[in-house]
Amino acid sequence: MGAVWRARDMQLDREVAVKELRLPEHLGAAQREKWIARLDREARAAARLKHPGIITVHDLVKGDDGRPWIVMESVHGGSLDDLLKARGPLTPQQVAAIGLRMLDALHAAHRAGIIHRDIKPANVLLEGDRVILTDFGIAALGDDAALTRSGEVMGTPAFMSPEQVRGLPTSAATDLWSLGATLYTAVEGRPPFPGTSTGAVFVAIATEDPAPAAHAGPLEPVINGLLRKDPAQRLTAEQVHPMLLQLGASPPAHAAVHGHVPAQAPAHWPPPPVPGTPTAYRGKPLWAVLAVAAVAVVAAALVFAFVIASGGDSAYENNLSIAEKLGAPSGYTRTSEKNVGGGRAQVTLARTCTTGCSGPATADHPAFKAVREWLVTRPGIAAVSPAMPALDRKSCIINVQPVRTPGVIKVQVVLRDDKTLLQIEVA
Repeated sequence: MGAVWRARDMQLDREVAVKELRLPEHLGAAQREKWIARLDREARAAARLKHPGIITVHDLVKGDDGRPWIVMESVHGGSLDDLLKARGPLTPQQVAAIGLRMLDALHAAHRAGIIHRDIKPANVLLEGDRVILTDFGIAALGDDAALTRSGEVMGTPAFMSPEQVRGLPTSAATDLWSLGATLYTAVEGRPPFPGTSTGAVFVAIATEDPAPAAHAGPLEPVINGLLRKDPAQRLTAEQVHPMLLQLGASPPAHAAVHGHVPAQAPAHWPPPPVPGTPTAYRGKPLWAVLAVAAVAVVAAALVFAFVIASGGDSAYENNLSIAEKLGAPSGYTRTSEKNVGGGRAQVTLARTCTTGCSGPATADHPAFKAVREWLVTRPGIAAVSPAMPALDRKSCIINVQPVRTPGVIKVQVVLRDDKTLLQIEVA
């Protein structure tokens, strides 16, 4: 029903992935609208989330025939399914490292009220140390009751939960079941409930225990806990996290197709981003990209509970100290710092120049690339997003995932005629 194309965003001069919906001619009007709504839902679900483990959606556009096209980031790597087909089962440590990143992304989605409902190896992309969830085509959005009604069977049979095969309401526990089925498949090389037909798979999921995971080793308690048929008895994300963290903490051997299995699990489980107030832009050209909203993380992790910081001088001073320890890119000097609320510290640096400061700004602008390359080298930073230029062609936002909180969460680069400003936010 669809295809994903590698394309060129002519407006911002960057490579993107464009998902096309293909509709057979025999479809009636109602079926056509259903599939269009599905792709629209996919775009809206993923676009709500800003997380290094979730595919970035830039835009949703419609062709002359009314069909939607999703413009997404281009991921240079294969899927977990590709990896398993090329290399066979992975070690428990490798699977734990992948599972830990999947769990973090799912936790962010669930906190935003989104249930993926189609977690499986083919929807897990691997790019370097990134593990990326994609294809939110049948996601349930918490504010859309029509998408969460019971009686509807949706998903990929081998990775569906018992409540899905029965057409019952789904929840975060549904995705955790599918996570368990995915981990089982990665370590065993086959799904936990194989069958010769969809019906046979459904019966097995609903009534039988999975075949013992002979190669799971220390991962077996995680898999068994996630594959409990009663959602209320399933392990929660908070329970699974320390188990995966312990297993994935030691660097496993790399296993590559286009990317590789993450070499090391995150040292801490950072809280998912708390969305800020976005400023929306809509460009006239077809492939213009929506400006990315600023994202602020104002939470501190205590074991696996997240406590919202109340602000205050001590929090601000601590965050300011973290910003100061970062240093500065070549040519930049600090010009100011301020408390931007809740104890968050924002430090502004400037670089005076005669060339290379002005726009038009693209993702490949030298000023943006230099700052991003500098951020990647800084301690305490787990992941750095690509530079996302705003449509004003004068600035970009680079979202940052800290290793632990408090830490750097956002960097904004602003181009001026005679200088470049660099604003670093720590929370």
